[in-house]
Amino acid sequence: MGEEFFTDSPYADPGSPEGGRRPPNVPGVSHLAFVALGANLADPQAQLRAAAAALADLPESRLLQVSSLYRTAPVGIRGQPDFINAVAAIRTDLDPQQLLDALFVVERRFGRRREFHHAPRTLDLDLLLYDQRVVDSPRLSVPHPRMHLRAFVLAPLLEIAPLCRIPGRGTAAAWLPAVSRQTIERLE
Repeated sequence: MGEEFFTDSPYADPGSPEGGRRPPNVPGVSHLAFVALGANLADPQAQLRAAAAALADLPESRLLQVSSLYRTAPVGIRGQPDFINAVAAIRTDLDPQQLLDALFVVERRFGRRREFHHAPRTLDLDLLLYDQRVVDSPRLSVPHPRMHLRAFVLAPLLEIAPLCRIPGRGTAAAWLPAVSRQTIERLE
């Protein structure tokens, strides 16, 4: 289903003549990033569709693919509406911090407020992966530190990137048994 990312090379781009081998951290060379989208307020399905369109307009970036939408129960706090989730693949010239800042701008445009941890939200955008880089700063952790423990991340990610690898954790598919008891429903 769609392009298969992270094949032999962590920088694989099946459309390029050389198989897409791209060196990391070279200015002007695009990077492959995966972003999780989630919402459980204000018509979340419409929010995610509109958010995908907003991701297509990110500066110095190109939206490659968006997964199907998935319905999942909220994690961490009970008594709030189910979430609608998806994952997008983006080719970008932004560095990880710049991409994070651009994602925060989109969240704010959609009315995102960070009232408390696991609060209901109009839109949540999480940078999951950036090439095969590991980033550990006060503002950003890549790969996302809990992505391998969330069915709402793994299912849509594997839909669009079935061979995806998580730095330091192996293949994303290898983590499916760990999330097999989490309820998730593909919507489209």
